[in-house]
Amino acid sequence: MKKLVFLIATLLYFLPQTYAQMTLANNFGGNGWNEIQVVNLTNSGKKIAVVRGQIYATGPDTIHYYNLDYSLWKTIVCPNIPHFYGEFCLNRNYVNISYSSETLFNLDTLLEAAIFYRDSTNIQHGKILIINENGTIVDSILNTIPLTFKVHNINPTTYIATVTTTTSTLALNLPGTIPCDACGGGLGLTKTETDKNLISAPIPNPSKDEVKISFSLPEGASRGELNIYNTNGQKVRSYQVDNRFGFIMVDNSQLASGTYYYNITSNGTVTSSQKMLVIR
Repeated sequence: MKKLVFLIATLLYFLPQTYAQMTLANNFGGNGWNEIQVVNLTNSGKKIAVVRGQIYATGPDTIHYYNLDYSLWKTIVCPNIPHFYGEFCLNRNYVNISYSSETLFNLDTLLEAAIFYRDSTNIQHGKILIINENGTIVDSILNTIPLTFKVHNINPTTYIATVTTTTSTLALNLPGTIPCDACGGGLGLTKTETDKNLISAPIPNPSKDEVKISFSLPEGASRGELNIYNTNGQKVRSYQVDNRFGFIMVDNSQLASGTYYYNITSNGTVTSSQKMLVIR
């Protein structure tokens, strides 16, 4: 009997590691000071970001970005700055990995991240640094208060950052955009999953009077709303749509000449925006 129990225990020990119904896909290693997050990048799609914080400042804090097959893709090494420290790169005690992006903080295609550095002389203050994959500091916000740096989607094409400093409360226009995801967190803003395949460009484009917009609603949705915005982000038209025809004819005859953007909202999902030109 003892031999049987020993044999079963041995077999169980060597079985693949599982957690209830979950199975281990990859072990990134580390020293217990790591953080992990899935991020959604505009050009390169979803990646797995792992922050490797170095205990007692024995080396530079680094964000490692992996492909979905767990192969290493890119890294961002946090530069050392006198009298400031990265608190495990992205201030792990306060925020998760946030705003990893390729097209949010500027219009190049380099990978970037917003990193909070603490002031070693006053741990309640610090600075936000935008650092790209080359280790270059792209931009900075001085005297920031922890937890206050946020990015917000104002309309389909406008993003702003808000932050509180020791002297001011700021709203900052951002030149680019990021994908959004219903799960929020590092995937993008806590909004919706964008999917360019859900809505077509208008036909014809530009137009003088009527355009055809084809679309497909998300799985399980029967109704949605097509919204049209001007370049100031103001909603100028709204139409109810459903799955019966898969397209809608939009009358532009009452719109002034100019550029417009539109998307479809359905079951909490917002499609990527498409551009429409109206001429007279």
